[in-house]
Amino acid sequence: MPILGCTLPGIGRVKTTMSDQKTTIGINKVVSLEEASNEMVLREPLFSKGLYHWVMFILSLYTRVREKLNMDYESFVILQVAVSHSLYEINKSGNKTFAELEEQMAKITQKKSIKTSKLTFASIAEVLQLPRETVRRKVISLSKKDILTFSSYGGIKLGPFYKSIYKDFVSQTTLDLSSLIKKWEKTGALKTLLELDK
Repeated sequence: MPILGCTLPGIGRVKTTMSDQKTTIGINKVVSLEEASNEMVLREPLFSKGLYHWVMFILSLYTRVREKLNMDYESFVILQVAVSHSLYEINKSGNKTFAELEEQMAKITQKKSIKTSKLTFASIAEVLQLPRETVRRKVISLSKKDILTFSSYGGIKLGPFYKSIYKDFVSQTTLDLSSLIKKWEKTGALKTLLELDK
């Protein structure tokens, strides 16, 4: 309690020791904007880089379909339906290695010992939501190149030339996919994708 008549100390410009210490920042507590930014980059999922690598994979695939297979993308997708149909039948007897699958595909294209259910224009049209006439026209075009075959009793099947596509095109696509996954792993995008359901 101040005594009446005494002079109180002036506060003015002089700060107490406590307030001086409160406003002093040690050098070890200063974080640069660059460091903070780098830490944020490490913590955040790198979606844009992962998406970029995916888009480049798709563009490369599209270009190889046009240049190496000499077909439009719609025909390529129709071919993939025929491939998936064959794979479904082959996988009934268990998983296969790349070489074993090549052998099984060769048997299908040579019409040997692989019994498959019938694949029709209508079933491909339904799967891809394409007009039936478009599918018929594209299958006929692919059959002229021996990539597919079709008949009223056997349906649509892989043709003799698919063996070459499997050996070269599928092999290169597998390598490209491996490269894509490695890039995703390096950037952290793969970990993010694997944890999406968590």
